[in-house]
Amino acid sequence: MEQITLDHVVPEDYDALVCGGGAGGLLTSLALTESGKRVLVLEKQDRLGGVWHGYWVGSYRVDQGLHVITRVKRGAFSRFIREYLHPPPEFVLHDGWYFRVHDRVGTIPSSIGQTLRWPLTGMRGRLGLARIGAKIKTMKLEEMKKYKDISFLEFMENEGATNQVMLDVMQSAIYMAAGVPISEASAYEALRTLKDTDKESSKLQSAKSLLLGTSEYDEGYIIGGMEGLVKRVVNAIEGSYVLNAEVQAIHSNGSRVSGVTAGGRHLSHSQVVSNIPLWAMPGIVSSDDPKVSTFFSEWSHMQPTRGITLWLGLDKVVLGDRKNRVLVHPNPNRWIVSVSSFDPTCAPEGKELVAVAMMAIPGKSVEEQLEIMKGNGFETYYPEVLEHVEMEHVQTSYATRAALIPGQTDLDRPGPRTPLRGLYIVGTDTAGSGVGLQQAAQSAEGAVAAILEDMQALP
Repeated sequence: MEQITLDHVVPEDYDALVCGGGAGGLLTSLALTESGKRVLVLEKQDRLGGVWHGYWVGSYRVDQGLHVITRVKRGAFSRFIREYLHPPPEFVLHDGWYFRVHDRVGTIPSSIGQTLRWPLTGMRGRLGLARIGAKIKTMKLEEMKKYKDISFLEFMENEGATNQVMLDVMQSAIYMAAGVPISEASAYEALRTLKDTDKESSKLQSAKSLLLGTSEYDEGYIIGGMEGLVKRVVNAIEGSYVLNAEVQAIHSNGSRVSGVTAGGRHLSHSQVVSNIPLWAMPGIVSSDDPKVSTFFSEWSHMQPTRGITLWLGLDKVVLGDRKNRVLVHPNPNRWIVSVSSFDPTCAPEGKELVAVAMMAIPGKSVEEQLEIMKGNGFETYYPEVLEHVEMEHVQTSYATRAALIPGQTDLDRPGPRTPLRGLYIVGTDTAGSGVGLQQAAQSAEGAVAAILEDMQALP
């Protein structure tokens, strides 16, 4: 894509206008390019990417948030970039999740044998975990759907799985996926996350996994970070983009979209893709059709999730491994990763970049949250990290998804079509399963399929 200014835009030169250059908008544009379409991306900020972004702080390269990418081998996101970027980016898998409960550390048990030796609880808790783990591993996705309207905590209580350590560890795993604690997270989303699949497994595969477990995680990091990946995606898209061009209105003519107003200029077009968060859409979409206003009003109540990330540049390598550490207790849950162990290009030679992330605590200032992040057990179990800090950088932002709560799971999301013909919605709050970039790619796949189908049907 080339950058242009609003006064140089000729709407007729493009097959679609894309409102918002976040992950959903860019991935949709990338896939439309593959189908021979040209797009115009209108972005309100002074850069593309949204929270899908990376930049340098001194001699360290940080991402906007801690991006542990899920399903790097078999998911929609990796499929997208491997299909449309040549050569494909390189992923590095992590070595597993390590949960700390005070002085005890344990991984996620992936077999009955591992569960019965789980060090984080006693034998009674292990037996309960083995029972509920077996149920989840062998549960069909169709069966999981019936739990979409209750919380995961309700599901666990109904199953008699109430061991507190088990619930605390599950909360730390689900929290990052759903954006809310297990008392609020959809049971369906939690179950699917714990099973780690979007597709059915045969009974034989489920039984084999239950008995033998697995030592490989389909999660990791990408060499070059978010900065390098976004640049490659932008360079591969056919079309143009305009920065500092906030979309103030999306217009309609009867039951069809007719264009947008961005940066004070009206742009007429019959194909518009919105990557604007759904909770902002009622104030942007202009239509006399009550179906349209009802549609966007209903989805304006989605709950955005907010996170805080602390980046620490160390003057020596302290952690030096590819583990995903989770500090469960003392509270709050924090995720600790040595990012430079995956991608050495993000830190100077002989030094280390460590990310510490947690969900934001309502009512607490950034300074108060930083004190909590570096205290509450962190200073006890990782003192050497704090002793070698030469760079400290903090980020706060809404996370890359809306909360996955009962009634607002990926089964309920409204995308990609809207009641306005020619207006499509894309992004992590609109459709698709998974978390963050995975969900953005799922939504982009759906949006592109709908756009191309509708374009073919036009007279």
